[in-house]
Amino acid sequence: MKQLSLATMIASLAISTSSHALVVTAENSGANLANAIVGAGITTSNITYTGVNGASGTFSQGNASGLDIDSGIVLSSGQAVNAIGPNNSNGAGTNNGAPGAANLTVLAGAPTFDATSLKFDFTFDGGAGGDLYFNFVFGSEEYLEWVNKGFNDVFGFYVDGVNKALVPSTTDPVSVNNINNVTNNSLFVDNTGAIYNTQMDGFTKALQISVLGLDASTHTFEFAIADSGDGILDSWVFMQAKSFSNVPTSVPEPSSLLLLGAGLLGLTLARKRA
Repeated sequence: MKQLSLATMIASLAISTSSHALVVTAENSGANLANAIVGAGITTSNITYTGVNGASGTFSQGNASGLDIDSGIVLSSGQAVNAIGPNNSNGAGTNNGAPGAANLTVLAGAPTFDATSLKFDFTFDGGAGGDLYFNFVFGSEEYLEWVNKGFNDVFGFYVDGVNKALVPSTTDPVSVNNINNVTNNSLFVDNTGAIYNTQMDGFTKALQISVLGLDASTHTFEFAIADSGDGILDSWVFMQAKSFSNVPTSVPEPSSLLLLGAGLLGLTLARKRA
């Protein structure tokens, strides 16, 4: 039997990774979006989606594009499909011409634009209180050149009106200025060299939100994302399928070989951009 060299196997893996990169499908139904992320122990009601056509969707094969979560839903401050790779532009985006959101303006510390949100009420199954968990990745085209320059795109995860999407061990919201290549850089993935097959110039590692000790009443929930400073460049938040749950959901990570193949593919793409 013919033996393939390691270089050949890696090159083949890179090609395979290219063909299995991030898949995004537009989805504007709030019920479909909510059903995709709600997992064990949770019942939802009064679902509301706010956003322009194409600003949200479902995604799969996230691991093939470097994300720490493989499938779920995505909300965008532009168009969800703009996150699809390769990273052949450092300024991709769609200005939806939509308004921002007052709660996100507070988090960003500047006017917001093109807000997209998913809201619903939820209760814990069995009529008891409990703990709530959720996994997400935040990414943006504002990285790296617009960090701390007035374009602090932001993501909020509100439970009973209080933002729970905070940088770990801080009270700071998840935003371009608060997680990047300098600030909290251990949580950040720099994709400006097109290492991963997604258009995003940078994104966070997968983060888990936990909200502990909620009572047995009906609670309100909202995911929301918006541009800040202007509505030009897009940001995205990817939410892991079925991880909105009363039990923590593990975060699947890409295998080392898959990452290696994606890295080689990214180097090829980087040369094309030069």
